Amino acid sequence: MTEHFQFAQPEWLYALPFILCLIILRRRRGAEGSITYPTVRFIASLARAPQSLAGKIGALCFVLAAAAIAIALARPQHVEDKTFRTVNGIDIMIAFDLSYSMETPDMVLNRMPINRLVAAKHVITQFVDSRPDDRIGIVGFAGKTKSFCPLTLDHALVNSIIRDFHPRMIQADGTAIGSAIADTKSKIIILVTDGASNSGQISPLVAAENAAKLGIKIYTIAVGTEEGTLANGMVVQSEFDEPTLRKIAQLTGGEHFRATNMASFNKAFTSIGKLEKSEAKVQTVRHIEEYFMYFLVTGAALALLGLSLQVLKPTPAP
Repeated sequence: MTEHFQFAQPEWLYALPFILCLIILRRRRGAEGSITYPTVRFIASLARAPQSLAGKIGALCFVLAAAAIAIALARPQHVEDKTFRTVNGIDIMIAFDLSYSMETPDMVLNRMPINRLVAAKHVITQFVDSRPDDRIGIVGFAGKTKSFCPLTLDHALVNSIIRDFHPRMIQADGTAIGSAIADTKSKIIILVTDGASNSGQISPLVAAENAAKLGIKIYTIAVGTEEGTLANGMVVQSEFDEPTLRKIAQLTGGEHFRATNMASFNKAFTSIGKLEKSEAKVQTVRHIEEYFMYFLVTGAALALLGLSLQVLKPTPAP
């Protein structure tokens, strides 16, 4: 909500300097009158300056009345704008690979080596923060799946759960991509994995075909390099099955991304964010409170006062 003061017709304010000049001009001395007296005995009674309330205050009232009316014509206003935002958010479920291979430290953040899980947590929490109007949920998977958070607008809760992720949260080794897809209920699924499906009771492609029938779109992200070094120094060959991941995305109308470093990982989520935009409508309601009546009434009162003074106590004749 924003508030401000304005004049709807400010051009009337240009009259104020001319009106106020009348007060200055009125206070100037005019030409002094004179009269020839045959004797000075009348001077004593006429030497006193005439005191006229109408002369001193009445004219001032007329000038101030004109100034008040000029301000009234300028229409002073107090304006209050209230903005209402209506958002049609998107439901997004993130299927998060929590298999042991996610501990492979082949990513770099701020020039420090990190494992794939830490990289995914860093990128995904930023993505969650960038979608304030969307409901987001989390499903983790390894050899089996586990729902960690249903769809919610409480993004602080979502990010808190993601930050606590570690590979031993699911006591079943393997990568059950098909089960992760089948157990994730949302119009948009972002599947983050570093391996090929080798567990679960349903194949990834069958799960993708079923998802496509339900109008579910799946974005797949393969994270990690071709070869990575585990914490024990052992070099392992990544088991990426990119043809299957691409097929999953193709069947459901999504896209496949490869994240070999933090730059490409961030780019993948940025691209998804651009493809899946929330629809927001902004409506502004303006309330205007007019103040001209106060100045108009004041001007009329001053004019009436000046007129009354002139009538009740007119300027004395010479």
